[in-house]
Amino acid sequence: MTAARLDHTFFDREVRPQLGSILLDKGFVTSEQLDRALAERAEGELLGETLVRLGFVFEEDLARVLAEQAGVPYLNLPAVDVDRYAAAMVPRALGETLRALPVRFTPEGGLVIAVADPTDEALMRGLAAEIKCPIILNVAAGSCIRSGWRRTPQV
Repeated sequence: MTAARLDHTFFDREVRPQLGSILLDKGFVTSEQLDRALAERAEGELLGETLVRLGFVFEEDLARVLAEQAGVPYLNLPAVDVDRYAAAMVPRALGETLRALPVRFTPEGGLVIAVADPTDEALMRGLAAEIKCPIILNVAAGSCIRSGWRRTPQV
């Protein structure tokens, strides 16, 4: 087992604030909870996923912080009607895999897409391969994206 990093000063040198640092600053987690999540993170699991799994943060709070970290809007997806024609821009299987749901078109011709992880480079490559219009990212909770796909009628 590794020693605890209770000071977390290693975040101070980061160009973009790291998720753990933001969660600490906002009081969503304690240093001890962050240390435990870092120690118990499964291979391939993102820190946020670990924090939610351990019950240290709510998924909605995590989504809001991820949106802030990436500098994109947070979208309360259950409160939004998903345009089925927008959703049809991405095959459902791909959208569920990428944890991304096209929500609506903008008047300028862009496509608003709710994503669970706006920092995922594979997500952006996958979306760019499918969508040929400007993409406007919003962040929503992953479970809301999954349920959004289930409640959106297919075209």
